[in-house]
Amino acid sequence: MTRPHSGPPTAAALPTARGAAPVLRLVPFAFTQAFGRPPAGVWSAPYVLRRSGSRAGPGAAVALSWRVVVAAAPRADGRLRLGSIDRPDEGVEVDPRGDVGPVPEWARPVLAGITGAGGLDLLVHADLPECTGLSAAVPLACTAALIEAAFHDPEPGDAHRSRIRLTDPPLGAVALFARAGHVMVFGDGTGAPSHVPFDPAGLGLRFVLAVPRRAGGGPTTVSTTGPTAGPVGNALAAGAIEARPLPGADGSTIAVVPGAALAAVRRALVHTYTRAGEPAPRVLSAALGSPCARVA
Repeated sequence: MTRPHSGPPTAAALPTARGAAPVLRLVPFAFTQAFGRPPAGVWSAPYVLRRSGSRAGPGAAVALSWRVVVAAAPRADGRLRLGSIDRPDEGVEVDPRGDVGPVPEWARPVLAGITGAGGLDLLVHADLPECTGLSAAVPLACTAALIEAAFHDPEPGDAHRSRIRLTDPPLGAVALFARAGHVMVFGDGTGAPSHVPFDPAGLGLRFVLAVPRRAGGGPTTVSTTGPTAGPVGNALAAGAIEARPLPGADGSTIAVVPGAALAAVRRALVHTYTRAGEPAPRVLSAALGSPCARVA
């Protein structure tokens, strides 16, 4: 006898769901431990990489497969309780309709993404550490807005995506509306971004991120500026077709690498730091990612 298809697991069932990604099992389990009840939903959103252009001007950006995951449940009292798996000692409880006062840096994007339309319990996990130069602020703000709409919008549905108040409009639009195999191109006006075909996976390419580990917590001594400096030049020499330091990051490097050169580029990035007497960096790889979505 054929068993009927049961559909995707509920948020409460995710921790024991067979085949679920480990992080999708961890976050709702940790939510239940933190708040004493299971979540009503789980959302996931991509980190966004600006491929070209400046923050205030036109450019292009892609969603990556590194993600933030947020488990959530509504509250009837209007209050926001917010926790982070990555910052377990920095919980927040505020009334978002009033003066919330000082909050941890990691929690600010969540508060920026919501309007105070209703109470929420939220637990956050971010794939990348804050020092990478790829900010979790954009996916967190977008996810918080979608969660608030899902529980407190009188007209739920995908239409609320277009009504979300974006704190970083170009990159927020990428997090919300990214398409597989496309880069999003945006101008400096108010026009909607356009999708342009760009399929790194079809070309056998991966995004590779090198994040220095600071010995003793100090800054890296490896130069990351200039087209041939340190990890940038060594990654290019090892086979990367593109490499650059990430703006605002203290030493992180992002590269686009053919699959056949992944091992060589990884070795070159590691050796860049170990030859200088520093710890080996974290070297992570990703593909293009999907937009912010509810997964349970």
